[in-house]
Amino acid sequence: MSWGNPFALYLLALIPVFVLFIYFYKKQRRRQLLKFCDETLLDFHNKSFSSFYFNLKTFILTISFAFLVIAIARPQWDRDIRIVEIFGQDLVFLIDVSKSMDAQDINPTRLERAKRHINLFLDELKGDRVAIVAFAGSAVTICPLTTDYAALKLIVSNLTTDTVTDYGTDIGVGLKRAGEAFNQESSAKTIILLSDGEDLEEEGTEIAKQLARQGVVIYALGIGTPEGSPIMIKNDKGQDEYAKNDQGNVIITRVDVLGLHKIAETTGGNFYMISPSYAEIFDILKLIKNNEQTKSATRQYFRYKEQYHYFLYLALILLLADSVVIFRNNKVGERCPSDS
Repeated sequence: MSWGNPFALYLLALIPVFVLFIYFYKKQRRRQLLKFCDETLLDFHNKSFSSFYFNLKTFILTISFAFLVIAIARPQWDRDIRIVEIFGQDLVFLIDVSKSMDAQDINPTRLERAKRHINLFLDELKGDRVAIVAFAGSAVTICPLTTDYAALKLIVSNLTTDTVTDYGTDIGVGLKRAGEAFNQESSAKTIILLSDGEDLEEEGTEIAKQLARQGVVIYALGIGTPEGSPIMIKNDKGQDEYAKNDQGNVIITRVDVLGLHKIAETTGGNFYMISPSYAEIFDILKLIKNNEQTKSATRQYFRYKEQYHYFLYLALILLLADSVVIFRNNKVGERCPSDS
């Protein structure tokens, strides 16, 4: 047995308090009456009062109160088993965490904007399994497929350009790791790539072709602006300065629109530049909505049935019984002792 509202059971502690109150009340009342009459007159007066029926009414009220308290505490037993099957998409967010994502050509930075997009995606998903893969010069699976969106948001919030220690930008290795994140039973496989598209290894398109043969569709989101921006880094002294190349020139990082578009197009997906309205998110969600869904989980829920109504019925029956019990005797013909 379990209780839906166990704290209500503390009210049962009022029962002994009530019984003691009735006991001392009767004692006190008798002492008060004896101040105005002797015991013989008081006993004669009490002949019209039935202690048995008074105690019976007290007992009935006490038990009915106990049943009401138990009903409020919501007793539960007899388990009800429900089996729920969860269906949804399998999505992998592949996020670029290379140093170029610290560029501030979009506010506040490219990486922060990418993280906001992922969080908004998660707000719109229901029952879909999601994985997070981060990449720079190498790639790492930050979180495998899961439906725990709260945990995913926490993981995303902690992503920085130091998450992957290998410098550079290798979209190909990121796509390969993202493809490995899907399970064998996944029927709808979607990768959402968030990057500025600077593929220094230039293997992204080739890996995209391989993933397309496996039924993977890639939607690419360009994070940044075509005009580009310098990258703020810390020098050896811990001071902020712009990143420079070997010739001492400030590096300007730009979104590779053509490269990202080609990767997405190779798999039958689309390329989008991110926008302040986040319209691209809803467009992608609309496109993947009709994909074949994978059964992501089968869960059994055990729930006890509510049984409070039995105790409520008993309490009402006892209250009705109490209403017909009268604690006065209907004796006639008795005379007061003073009349003899």
